[in-house]
Amino acid sequence: MVTQIFNMLHKCNIVFLLSFALIRHYYESSIIFIFKRIEVIKENSMEKVGVTIRKIRKIKGISQKQAYSGIVSRSFATRFERGENDIQSGKLFEILNNLAVTPNEFQFINNNYKRPLMDALLAEIYEMYDNHSFSELSHWIKKHKESNSAEEKYAVAYAEILMFTFDHSIMPVTDNTYVLFVHLLEEKTWTLQEIKMVKIILPLVVKNTDVPFSIENLTRKFEKNCGNYLIENGDPFRVLNELISFYSIVFQIYLNIRSYKLAKEFKAKFLKINEHQLDLEGKITLKFWLAIYELYFGDFESGEKMIHQLENIQRLLSDKGKLNIKTIFDIRRKDAINYRKNIAMIDN
Repeated sequence: MVTQIFNMLHKCNIVFLLSFALIRHYYESSIIFIFKRIEVIKENSMEKVGVTIRKIRKIKGISQKQAYSGIVSRSFATRFERGENDIQSGKLFEILNNLAVTPNEFQFINNNYKRPLMDALLAEIYEMYDNHSFSELSHWIKKHKESNSAEEKYAVAYAEILMFTFDHSIMPVTDNTYVLFVHLLEEKTWTLQEIKMVKIILPLVVKNTDVPFSIENLTRKFEKNCGNYLIENGDPFRVLNELISFYSIVFQIYLNIRSYKLAKEFKAKFLKINEHQLDLEGKITLKFWLAIYELYFGDFESGEKMIHQLENIQRLLSDKGKLNIKTIFDIRRKDAINYRKNIAMIDN
């Protein structure tokens, strides 16, 4: 079972390397993490890669000489485009660069203009997880659990991990889970997929006192790696949305464990995010968590008013991908009121 997937081009073979924390079924109160690599070869055979390159070259009106010069011979290129030759990944990247096509776009075209199945499944899971739609996530698991598709089985296991961490007060850390923690903490640089994966282990860190890693360390590392993907005038990979999601999870963790001093630090973190680089949903999400902060530590009425305004904005938008404002607001509003009552009692 899988918690993460990386798409790579290797020796001209389009493969999905399912790595880090491959997870098999858990029973009773434990999940066993298994680390191994599994190559999942898509229906698109290697023969199609050269054919797709030729298709893109023709669309762009680029000659063979322009596409392959200095990389491979003309005769090799001709055989490659007929599907008769394989090619090294490094040379393939050079060809894609000459065609002004990114590896992701190439993969999309090579997959008949479809998103890879695993990417699509993980996107659905992330959306439900980020929006606290756990009932919907539970139904999603039931829907996909009996599938014979390897990708769906891995995605289901990934979703089960999320459900498990929120449904159980204790999350055992196995030897292999420990290896995952060490990897994420010790690696200097994370890829986009690892950035998405890190927030999933946060509940494990909190629910296990024997884990020698702190949320604070993970937060600093997360911030640094998100910064690697930002450019001066934009956020091409939408990592700021991931950063807001990460902050919101840590913020709620501190609220749940009554570490209010640490929770108070997150207003500054939220405000530090460049709102101009966010998409609309990112802006709504950022404003929402600033409003939740107000419910606890600022102007309660102002926080409520802001959330109602955000709900009105959301009504104008499509339901898909929306932050689950009402559900989260109802939970946090009640908890914030209790917090304020306790503070008032202490003051008196």
